[in-house]
Amino acid sequence: MTRSPFTNSPDSPFTALAEHLAGLRRAARLTQRALAQAASISRGTVQRAESGAAAPSPAVLDAYLRACRASAPDQTRARLLRNRGRTERRGRLRSLNAPKPALIHSEDDLGAALAAEYERAGAPSLRELSRRVPHRPPLPPTTAWRIVHRKGLPASLEQLVTYLTACGVSPAQQRLYAEAYSRFAAVRGVRVTPAPPPRMAHYTDKISPRFRNLLDSMSADEVETALTIGVTQVVAKNVRRNGAALPAGVDPVFFSYDLLFAEDDAFYTRYPEGNAGLFQRRHPPEAALRPRLPANGLRRLSSPDTRA
Repeated sequence: MTRSPFTNSPDSPFTALAEHLAGLRRAARLTQRALAQAASISRGTVQRAESGAAAPSPAVLDAYLRACRASAPDQTRARLLRNRGRTERRGRLRSLNAPKPALIHSEDDLGAALAAEYERAGAPSLRELSRRVPHRPPLPPTTAWRIVHRKGLPASLEQLVTYLTACGVSPAQQRLYAEAYSRFAAVRGVRVTPAPPPRMAHYTDKISPRFRNLLDSMSADEVETALTIGVTQVVAKNVRRNGAALPAGVDPVFFSYDLLFAEDDAFYTRYPEGNAGLFQRRHPPEAALRPRLPANGLRRLSSPDTRA
């Protein structure tokens, strides 16, 4: 194999990476052609990766390392050498003049330090930066662009942590960044709002249209009372089945049930000729059958004064 003039050239920032990759291939006893077949890449891609002329893409580097069956330390070193080479070739880190996280005293210092972390991470594409932390909320590419180009800071502390995690910043360093960010947010009077509660399931979507029509004919207090009594009966049934004690609040609900519906049961009888689920009123008008529910609903009925 003819050695590329870029290999081992002191002017190439990827010389150390090229030597490392070539050493992994030789340790795996693979030719460039065999490695290309094992990694599902072209032989020319392998030659360029070992030439030191340019850095392989993250996907190519991962495929190369898998084909060589590189150990975890070797994989970490390969990615570190790639990042260092890209940082050196871009040449922007020194011009940022960024302070260390513990020495950040202004928002401009924080912006420079965040941009420097991006450069040390190898300056990945903004979409790749967001994909590096799939377990966290995605970082909008526009927000990442503003941070990288020092046009703005993260919109929230959560975005700051996502950005730093994607750049490979250690948790100890992240705490220093978070403290500086919180100080500047407090000076600007920015209120950090908590994350919204998790979205609850819409159980009303599972209600049949017939039952929903019944609910529409009831007031809000009547719906709350009926649901409270029904849920209490289910809970009491399960508790008795398990042989446990009834939870507090069950007896007042059952007492309210007696006040609301016990007398109404006398006005219903099973309709013999109709469907098994139908009932027929004997006498009183519809107004007499409505539950006698006070304005404040179930609470007044379950109060000690009413029980007495």
